[in-house]
Amino acid sequence: MSRSREVVLVVNDDEPNRYVTTRVLKRAGFSVVEASTGEDALRLVRELSPAVVVLDVNLPDVSGIEVCRRIKGDQATSAILVLQVSATNVALSDRVASLSAGADTFLVEPVHPEELEAVTHALLRLHRSEEALRASLAERDLLLKEVNHRVKNSLQLVLSMLSLQSQEFAAPNMRELFAKAIARVTAIASIHERLYQSDDPLTVDMQNYLSGLCSELSRAGIGDSRPCELTTDVDSLRLPTEHGISLALIVNELVMNALKHGRPATEPARIIVRLQRHGEKEARLTIADNGPGRAGTNGREQTGLGTRLVNMLVRQLKGNIEIEDSPRGYQALITFPVQTPVSWRPPS
Repeated sequence: MSRSREVVLVVNDDEPNRYVTTRVLKRAGFSVVEASTGEDALRLVRELSPAVVVLDVNLPDVSGIEVCRRIKGDQATSAILVLQVSATNVALSDRVASLSAGADTFLVEPVHPEELEAVTHALLRLHRSEEALRASLAERDLLLKEVNHRVKNSLQLVLSMLSLQSQEFAAPNMRELFAKAIARVTAIASIHERLYQSDDPLTVDMQNYLSGLCSELSRAGIGDSRPCELTTDVDSLRLPTEHGISLALIVNELVMNALKHGRPATEPARIIVRLQRHGEKEARLTIADNGPGRAGTNGREQTGLGTRLVNMLVRQLKGNIEIEDSPRGYQALITFPVQTPVSWRPPS
């Protein structure tokens, strides 16, 4: 006796053929449902989600090939396996058309009962394997989301402790150091928050993320109430999470530096953050402002923790950094290779 009781849908407008196919499959232990038209087949597919559809090519309303194409083209039914059969459309072009439409295999009628039973069992084994894989991937997705959620919550706890600690210092320089530490942790925490909410917890949408990060930095003000225009120009680009975090910290450091040191004396400050593709295999991050360069009266941090952190992160990206410095403006250009991210979508 067969241990499988998954539903098999038999679609054939020829009643004798349909009866024979159904009898063979029922005798083999399958639960069989019948349809005589393409539209009935599509309705039953949506209602019952059979494991396998034994689908004749010639139907009175919709071609069996088109029925197959619709089944495979619908995300809700694409996992259903299709066994296409025909007694007349058996030329190479017909079989190729069926397989191109998504059929998982093709048999020429009349089909020997043992062959029909064996092929159906094989398709059901494949169906069970795919179901198990989808379940495993769904668990993986939930685990990744839970990990990102917990990391985000832990970082939020660290932010709260840093904020409380900073209130105990009266010296402005100590408060500034804690403000920088809080901004760094915030940049990482916000990535994990987005990963927890995203359908793809392995990659970061840099366009949305950097725009949000820069808005937060602009509102923070870094202790300076003078006007500043902070704009972003970011290509639609998804990067692996670890690269996204590195870029976020680089942007955080350089924008904070620009907010503090990159303000001209006689006009509003303008800072731009740009991330664009640079050739086929690279991307370039640019942070530019219209303030004084390193030789300006306020100076630029050149050897402090922020600079060392940026250089370390650029090395992690396997990139390089160039500084263009003049009294009329300052910009950092970071070029790095873009790796194709391993993206993930939850199973349907």
